[in-house]
Amino acid sequence: MRRIAPEIKAEHVRHRKKIDRKRYYGKTANKYPKRAWTDEEIRLVLDHSIPDSELSEKIGRSLKGIQEKRRRLKKAEENKQQEA
Repeated sequence: MRRIAPEIKAEHVRHRKKIDRKRYYGKTANKYPKRAWTDEEIRLVLDHSIPDSELSEKIGRSLKGIQEKRRRLKKAEENKQQEA
């Protein structure tokens, strides 16, 4: 059996992860037009009761957009709590 140097193996793993990530997010990237978030969409994003892939189709937003919106909303909430 051929041995692979650890640094080459690590580079291969990083490369595969990058390809997989592009494939996963590419399913919905640029599929939907940009528009303002509604209160109902924000509620569904924060509720997190259904998988993001299903939510993406339901509200017409990309997976990355949903995840980024959730991250920003949670961060804003944490900042409010720290200020209080």
